[in-house]
Amino acid sequence: MDKKIAIIDLGSNSLRMIIMRLYEDGSYKLMDQVKDMVRLSEGMGNDMLLKPQPMERTLNALKLFKRLIKVHAVKEVYPIATAAIRNASNKLTFLNRVKAETGLQFQIISGEKEAYYGYLGIINTLDIKEGITIDIGGGSTEIGWIENRRLEKSVSIPYGSMSLTEMFLFKDAIEPQAIKSLEDFIKKQLKQVKWLKDTKDLPVIGLGGTARTLAKINKQEIKFPLVSLHNYQMTYKEVLSVYKKVNHGPKADLKEVAGISKNRIDIITAGIVPIKLLMEHIDSQRLIISGSGLREGVFYENYLQETQKGEILEDVLFHSIDNILKNYDMNLKHCHQVKNLAMALFDETQELHGLSHNERKLLEVSALLHDIGMHLDYYNHHKHGFYLTLNVPLNGLRNKEKVMCAFLVAMHRENSFKENWEDFNMLIDKDDYKIIKKLSVFLKIAEKLDRGESSSVEKLSCSINKDSFNLLIKSSIPVALEVSGAMEYQNLFKKIYKKNLTIEVLK
Repeated sequence: MDKKIAIIDLGSNSLRMIIMRLYEDGSYKLMDQVKDMVRLSEGMGNDMLLKPQPMERTLNALKLFKRLIKVHAVKEVYPIATAAIRNASNKLTFLNRVKAETGLQFQIISGEKEAYYGYLGIINTLDIKEGITIDIGGGSTEIGWIENRRLEKSVSIPYGSMSLTEMFLFKDAIEPQAIKSLEDFIKKQLKQVKWLKDTKDLPVIGLGGTARTLAKINKQEIKFPLVSLHNYQMTYKEVLSVYKKVNHGPKADLKEVAGISKNRIDIITAGIVPIKLLMEHIDSQRLIISGSGLREGVFYENYLQETQKGEILEDVLFHSIDNILKNYDMNLKHCHQVKNLAMALFDETQELHGLSHNERKLLEVSALLHDIGMHLDYYNHHKHGFYLTLNVPLNGLRNKEKVMCAFLVAMHRENSFKENWEDFNMLIDKDDYKIIKKLSVFLKIAEKLDRGESSSVEKLSCSINKDSFNLLIKSSIPVALEVSGAMEYQNLFKKIYKKNLTIEVLK
């Protein structure tokens, strides 16, 4: 199955492409991505006619994309066209020209199919069971209702950030009356979606460039310490705060708002309106940003069919971890042995640590990833692991959980890690750091108990009394190396759990 595929998304505002590589072992990796703000739907007007200049921009960009496809030796290309082409009266003329000049034959998908692909991108990369999705494109807005991880309802509203800007907002300044007219118009559109009345209080999941820009502005505003936008979450008050920054005054002033790219300055206001009003319409207090959307949805549709894994992934988090382990060429047997030993230690010491299932999950993730820094270098691999854990696509974890896992990975080798946890105090506090220290002892011991990476420890149990924690391990081969390594942490164990650590080998 070793091959590369390209997925092209031709929208009203932007032209985007991702190139994915699928490997023989079932793993995959993003190899390249490219975008161009071609604004294909610019000036279409009431006659819905694609104009010469936007078509030329789009054709030129597609020719460059085709070069990239050739450089990467891509075997399969999936060109998808959405609202701009879907609504254009001269779409066939343009698509025939595209095929003649580039060889690319675009599939025009319906608004409902567009919503479905967005759902696939979300549900296979976020650990959510329910929510309302919204994707504001240049020429349309797709809204979907996820219930029990399934797409229950969807609708495509034929207005997006570009078309709404052309309809309501002046070119040079954003006037209060124009904003009111735009808001009234969107409210009317939302009222026509009858099933929204059954979705009160659900989180809104935003995908696409407008939602990401909204998050970027908020990140700059609060000085958020991480880079990734995927699973970034905002309250309604934070959304409203950003909206108030962009809903008035000269558009030139928006250049001063950190987080807005120059290509979105003129259309960002109209793009944010549907998100803000949807949250108000269903009384939602939380916005979740998805970095995955239509292109990723098309990828997962093909990937899951080819690997016979059904329509959606059963476990988003551990699927992404398995993919990371393979991408980074890690010793899978050793990673899973350390995980199994760490889980046994956690379970056997419940009365000592009193931690919950959620903390157990963080230990499990960190145990699997503990050696990820070895991909760069053995020396200081725990420090490399800290950075990588924060930046690899750990789908299904909140940002706070990522930071806690990064510290656990970093601390699997040293008693102290020099990175100051207070640099991340927006996400974790002193109590979280105490939990990290508690969990790190289990990871340190588990890693040492597979020092030879031979899975020599077959079974682990323990007994706890007033003064000591007695670790009983079963092995049919000598494990002096492993026991000696684990006992290096007896002082640390006593400091944290107030018990003397002893280890007995059973044959």
